Amino acid sequence: MNISVLQPPYPRSGTPSAAVSCHQWMLDRVRALRPAETDLVLLPEYATTPGLVDREVLRRFATDEGKHFVELICDEARRLGSIVVLGAAVESGGHWFNRTLVVASTGDLAGHYDKRHLTAVEEEHLGMTAGATPIVMGIAGLRLGFAVCFDVYFPEHFEALAACAPDVVLSPSYQRSESAERNRLLACCRALDTGAWFVRASYAMGTPGVGGHGLIAAPDGTLVDDAGDDEGVLSCVIDPDQRFRKPASHGENEIEHRGLIETHRRPWGYRPLPDRTAAVEGLSFPRLCAHRGLSHVCPENTIPAFAAAIALPGVAEIELDVWLSRDGVPVVCHDPSLERTTDGEGTVVDLDWPTIRSCDAGVRLSEAWAGVPIPRLEEVLDLTAGRVFLNLHIKAPGEDGALVRLVGDLLRERCLTGLGYIAGEEDVLAAAKRWAPDLERACLAHQSDPPCLISTAIQYECTRLQFFRNVEEDHIRQAHDAGLLCNLFWADEPEDARRYADMGIDVILTNQAHQLVGELPPRPGVASC
Repeated sequence: MNISVLQPPYPRSGTPSAAVSCHQWMLDRVRALRPAETDLVLLPEYATTPGLVDREVLRRFATDEGKHFVELICDEARRLGSIVVLGAAVESGGHWFNRTLVVASTGDLAGHYDKRHLTAVEEEHLGMTAGATPIVMGIAGLRLGFAVCFDVYFPEHFEALAACAPDVVLSPSYQRSESAERNRLLACCRALDTGAWFVRASYAMGTPGVGGHGLIAAPDGTLVDDAGDDEGVLSCVIDPDQRFRKPASHGENEIEHRGLIETHRRPWGYRPLPDRTAAVEGLSFPRLCAHRGLSHVCPENTIPAFAAAIALPGVAEIELDVWLSRDGVPVVCHDPSLERTTDGEGTVVDLDWPTIRSCDAGVRLSEAWAGVPIPRLEEVLDLTAGRVFLNLHIKAPGEDGALVRLVGDLLRERCLTGLGYIAGEEDVLAAAKRWAPDLERACLAHQSDPPCLISTAIQYECTRLQFFRNVEEDHIRQAHDAGLLCNLFWADEPEDARRYADMGIDVILTNQAHQLVGELPPRPGVASC
C-alpha cells in the first residue's frame, strides 16, 4: 500500500490566521495527490487547530474553521478514494477531546481514537479529557492502531495495541521540542513492540534536529523513511501484511516476533486490565448478569454481593443501581430511600455521604451481615477492575446530567468505558446521549410494552435493551434485526433461564447466579458483542 505523510510548517505565531494558512498548505498538498496514487494519508496532531494554544481561541476555531477543514478533507478522501487520518480538537458530550479522525475512502467518518495520555498543558490549560481505551479498528482490510504524540512514551499503551494485532500504528504528533534522534528511536521501538508498521506525522519546526521527522518504521524496528526537518510530503510503499520473524532463541526455528513475545509473557506480573477486558469481551452468549450482585445470598448492592458474583466463573456482568447524594457522591442503592435495605432512614438524594455511609446495609438480611456499608460507585469499579461488564442502572440523571457525567468520568478515568453501559429510562438515556455519548446505552423505558421499548431504544441509539418476562420471541427477533443486544429481567431457575436463552435472549439478569452457572450452553456461531 502507498502511504503519504504530510509535514506542514508549524504556525509559530499561534494566531487563527496562521492556522488558516496551515490548513491551506495541507489542503494544497492533499489536492495535489491523484486518485489511486495513495491508499492512506496521515496528517499531524491538532491538524484542525494547528498552533493554537489559547483555550477559547482553539475551541472557537475548532467549531468553525476546524469543522470546515474536516469537511474539505472528507471531500478529498472521496475524490482520492483513500483513507485520510487527521488529528482534531473535538467537543462531545460537554467534554473536549484530542481526537484522531479516520475518514474512509467514501468521505465518511469511519471511526476515531481519543488520545489517552494528555500532557499537563492539554489537561490544565486546554481543558482536554483523556480517552479511556486503546483502539484498533478495521477498515478496508487493514487493522489500524493509534498512538498520538505523548502516547508514544508509554510502553503499556503499545502492549494493549499489540494484543489487538494491528497492521499499522498511526501516530499524529506535535512533539515540537523533541529531538529527531529520540523520535526515530521511539518509532522503531514501538514498531517492534507491536510487530506492526509505525507511521508518524508532525510539523516542521524550522530548527534542525527538533520536531519534524515524519517517518515510517517497519515491524522489525527498522527505520524505512524519514521526512527530515523540512516541510513536505513523505511517500512510501509498505506491505501491511509484513511481519517480523526471528529465531525463537539461538539455534531454534524462526517464529513471528509478537507470537514469541505473547507466548512468554507473564501478564499477572504486569498490570492486568487489558487482558481481563479482552477475556470478558470474548465471552460467548447467552451471558449471566448478577442482579445487584449475588443478591439472594449477600446483602444486595454491596461489596460482598458483587465480590461473590465476580468470583463465579460463569458471571459476565453485574447490575447495580446508582443515585447521586446531596453532596455529589454516586451511591449504590436500589430504592430511592434507605429503609428497606438498611437501618437508616431518608431519601438518598436528600442525604449527604457521611450519613449514608453510616447506615448498616447488611443487618436487614441477617445479623450475620451486620456492619456491611453501602458502597459508592468508585469502590465497585475498583473491585471489578475489568473482570465483568457493568450494567449501571442510573435512577435519575441529576441536574444537567450531573450523575451521568460523573459516571462517564469515573469509567474513563479507570479505562472501563468498553465494559460499562448506562441503563435507564428516557431522561437518563437523553442525558447519556448528550453528556456521555462514548458510553453504550441500554433502554429500560416502556418495558411493559415491548414494541415501544424497541422503538425507544432505537430512538436513543442504544446498543441494547432490557425486556421484562412478558417478552415474546418475535420481539427478540425484531430487536436483533435492529442490532440490539437483548437483556432479560429476570430468571432465577435453570429451566426458566434456558427457556429465555432458547428464545434468543443474550443476557439474563438473575438474583441467583450461583444456581445458573453452567446451565446455559454457549450459543453456536455467536461471537461477543
